[in-house]
Amino acid sequence: MLITVIGGGAAGLMAATVAAWNGAKVRIIERKGKLAKKLLASSNGRGNFSNLDTNETHYYSNNLPFVKKVLDIFGVVQTLSVFEELGIMVKEKGTKLFPYTEKSKDIVTNFIYELEKHNVEVVLNFQVDQIIKDNEKFLIKGQHRVFQSDKVIVATGGNSSPQYGSNGSIFPTLQDLGHSIVELRPGLVPLKVKPHIEKNAAGSKLEGDVFLVVKNGEIVSKLYTGEVLFKEDDALSGIPILELSNYVHDYLEQNTPLFLKIVPFPQYSQRSLVDFLTKKVRLKPERPLKLLLVSIIDERLIPYFLAKIGFEDLQAPVSSLNDKDIEMLADKLKDWNFEVVGTTSWKDSQVSLGGINTTEIDPYTLESTIVPDLFFAGEVMDVAGESGGYNLQWSWSTGYLAGSSTSSE
Repeated sequence: MLITVIGGGAAGLMAATVAAWNGAKVRIIERKGKLAKKLLASSNGRGNFSNLDTNETHYYSNNLPFVKKVLDIFGVVQTLSVFEELGIMVKEKGTKLFPYTEKSKDIVTNFIYELEKHNVEVVLNFQVDQIIKDNEKFLIKGQHRVFQSDKVIVATGGNSSPQYGSNGSIFPTLQDLGHSIVELRPGLVPLKVKPHIEKNAAGSKLEGDVFLVVKNGEIVSKLYTGEVLFKEDDALSGIPILELSNYVHDYLEQNTPLFLKIVPFPQYSQRSLVDFLTKKVRLKPERPLKLLLVSIIDERLIPYFLAKIGFEDLQAPVSSLNDKDIEMLADKLKDWNFEVVGTTSWKDSQVSLGGINTTEIDPYTLESTIVPDLFFAGEVMDVAGESGGYNLQWSWSTGYLAGSSTSSE
């Protein structure tokens, strides 16, 4: 029996390895010239491969019960067992899990060793254009070549980070086979905002609590705490922004005004901030306004922030500020508001929202309920995780299930 895994990312590596361990003949087909390019780049090459807090609440899907069933069968504990078998030593940082060396290439090296040891055929630089079910066999077509296979595992990813391999080109042929696709949208991606972000503010950071609200002030997202990065082209990034990007698409498509709020200094009350600024003014009344906020916010943000709230003369002495001015400064420092107007490109996104409709997949085997012997693993399905190792955990969980299901006979 020959199993073909389409896609040589994390899910594909796990699926192929497990199937080979079970004695199956396995082939991997990869669109790029190298396996696991996205995995190699994960966490800036540090390989945050899972999270001890993994459960369905950290995922986005139209079918979270499906996610729960998969993770209940093969979760973090089982993943760690496989990694131990592969010979990968693990390090915990909070709830995040890394290879002990914090090098994602060490994960890849161990998987590739297993593929070579079990004579897994690897076909690189091959884009699959069509999958056809011909009686009991699959025909996998592309680039004037045809591969035959008894079973197929689709582990191609979605549309995110196409520079690493996944470009969404597999979805038309999956639709031809009868599957429906939940609309694909970029996830874990920077947000485009108004008002305009001045060029001199680009590269600066602001730490705080970050969340989304609609016009009436209702909070419509989780709250995330961390650094927000100001970018050129009127974009914001950083982990809280990437997490919140997964919430914005429905609002934008319905033209519902959506606003991003950043609340810095959560440990300081508004009154304590007023007292701090007042003391600073009294100590050195001759100090220019532009120096008042040094050590409070990133120096590159100060001109942008002051202009945004109506202070144009940055050289004016702070003695020119009255109590009302200081109150207003403290209020605005504690409450940064931006209107969300879009996201940046697929190239910037770390995950795809949407994908194969999971109601058409058996959660216990990951076999298609429409096409027998067709299986799915990873991001190609309508499941996306938060940052912090959750998406790679989904790859390991689904890769293992698909690999074991195809080779269990």
